[in-house]
Amino acid sequence: MGNEEFEEILSALDRETARIRVRAEPRRYNKPATVISGFPPGVDLEEITRSLKNRLATGGSVVEGEVYLQGDHRARIRDELSRLGFDAETVEVSNAQLPKRGRRG
Repeated sequence: MGNEEFEEILSALDRETARIRVRAEPRRYNKPATVISGFPPGVDLEEITRSLKNRLATGGSVVEGEVYLQGDHRARIRDELSRLGFDAETVEVSNAQLPKRGRRG
């Protein structure tokens, strides 16, 4: 078994055992954003973000090891991450309501 094959096996194991957490939080002007954290080390977050942005038709970025997507995508994110090779059972989606902020007058 070559070193490259060994790295691929370790990467697949990391993806299957990672505890990925998904939450929504309000951003500017009370717009929701989906925040995904808990990716294992060595995962290409830029590539994952690019793929999620294309699949969900939204904008997003990587900030300090977390993936930020514009909009509330908690309903679809588990399926999309499983398509990228992550185990759907290890994806924890928070269903907490977004806090409502009143208008400033």
